[in-house]
Amino acid sequence: MNKFSNSEPTASNWQEQLELLNSFRLELYSLALEMTLLLRSHNENRWEQIYSNFAEMINNAKSNRQRLKAIHYIHSIYGGMGSWNDFYLLALGEAEEKRMSLGNAIYNLAEKMKVQIITGPEEPKRSIWQKLKLRSFKSLL
Repeated sequence: MNKFSNSEPTASNWQEQLELLNSFRLELYSLALEMTLLLRSHNENRWEQIYSNFAEMINNAKSNRQRLKAIHYIHSIYGGMGSWNDFYLLALGEAEEKRMSLGNAIYNLAEKMKVQIITGPEEPKRSIWQKLKLRSFKSLL
């Protein structure tokens, strides 16, 4: 933490950065699953699929490039005609409040993760051999 971040954790090396990004990932995954369940309970299949895809993308992201791709995916549903901003649950009341609260939390946390990726310690470069080794190990599983 530093005096400029309003008590937000900051990373001074890649290991700390990875731990911080992992905590963002877990929280985003949890929020996206909660949103998916809410949308499923109201038979909103299109939006449920979008949040389900995001949950899978963010949970499976292993590099900053993949993390940023997932963040761009979820941020792209905001704005424009027929966007997430135009949608509301017909149930209104508590369900709509929860949808708005979850949507805002996901958007803001994804933005915070994006800023951390851009401003935090850089991800170490992997050699082609490290990438191939990782892929061949995964294929054995």
